[in-house]
Amino acid sequence: MSVVFCLMTLLSTGSADVYEDAVRVRRHLHQFPELSNREYKTQAYLISELKALGLEHVEEMAGTGIRVVIDHGNPGRTLAFRADIDALPVDEKTGLSFGSVNQSVMHACGHDVHTAILFATIKALANQPDAKGRFVFLFQPAEEGPPPGEKGGASLMIEDGALTDPKPDVVFGLHLMPDLKLGTIATRPAGMMARADRFLIEITGKQAHGARPQLGVDALYVAAQVVASAQSLISREVQPGIPAVVTFGEFHAGSRFNIVSGSASLTGTIRTLDRELGHQLPNRLERVVKGVCDAHRATYTFEYATLAPVTFNDEAWVSRVQTGIRSSGLLVEEASATMIAEDFGFYSDVVPAVYFFLGTCSKEEACANIHTSEFNPPEAVIKHGVDLWLAIAASLGPVNP
Repeated sequence: MSVVFCLMTLLSTGSADVYEDAVRVRRHLHQFPELSNREYKTQAYLISELKALGLEHVEEMAGTGIRVVIDHGNPGRTLAFRADIDALPVDEKTGLSFGSVNQSVMHACGHDVHTAILFATIKALANQPDAKGRFVFLFQPAEEGPPPGEKGGASLMIEDGALTDPKPDVVFGLHLMPDLKLGTIATRPAGMMARADRFLIEITGKQAHGARPQLGVDALYVAAQVVASAQSLISREVQPGIPAVVTFGEFHAGSRFNIVSGSASLTGTIRTLDRELGHQLPNRLERVVKGVCDAHRATYTFEYATLAPVTFNDEAWVSRVQTGIRSSGLLVEEASATMIAEDFGFYSDVVPAVYFFLGTCSKEEACANIHTSEFNPPEAVIKHGVDLWLAIAASLGPVNP
């Protein structure tokens, strides 16, 4: 049976209802967004909708997450698909009739659309008893970042067994991308989105009168040297061509114009698409901090945390995916890597993974970007996402001899 035939069979199974339901679900989620690890009503709504489909395996996990497993008993691979469900602390300015009713909370990153795509895929596959393979669907909370002291959604899902019993052969994820034209599907092998780390550096010197700096240790000056010296980590210690950045986002020091600062605080992020380099840069940054502080008689504290690993696409699976979905009639372009991060990288650290960008821009002029009050992707993109997931299910679910 050809991939095209399998895909058309999946798409024809209640096709109109599948897409109408997806739009309905998307609009409900958009109207009632919730922040990371607080998606209680979102979870309850999705569970209600999923159970209405007659599914046997709908499991709560990660606090506000959900896992669905569909197994019609036909031999094949185990494929996992993930959607994030949380919103952002953004005031909506789209003017939509189904705009957010929750003040200063908005689906400004398209997670409502991601979730609707996954829901529609589940409905299509649930109604196709001949579909080969097993399918795991993950509705993940807290991709945008949890509140302080809490874990992110991908880590929580993995800890709760999202990738075990059954263990997927491969996990897939996608993200809307207004930089790409509507209908464009893009991926790439290896690093697709960056590892994102956050650091906090506290430098302690000694206060003195501004007219007598020799009596103090100027923490502001030391911190400035740290900022300047840290850039050499990329320009002089990383092989040209390997994407990496060091960004200082906050610099706090001093209390008055004529006082030598006794303390300074720096926060920032390091990002790279290279897994090995990502493990090396924390120690290299602290080496710079220590060297500068020692040279100027200051002391320091250094805190470092990885927010997300590299979203790494397994090269063999990318090749299989491109072959499979092209044979179904869909076109896949080569994606450009980005220094934006996504906690999907935690999944790609555990099992092979492939991540996609899904174009949303339907105009010639620039389209509103993600994480903005005006972000409003066309709902036609839902069909493109469902077609992609169903093409993968049809082409990669079966194990070819």
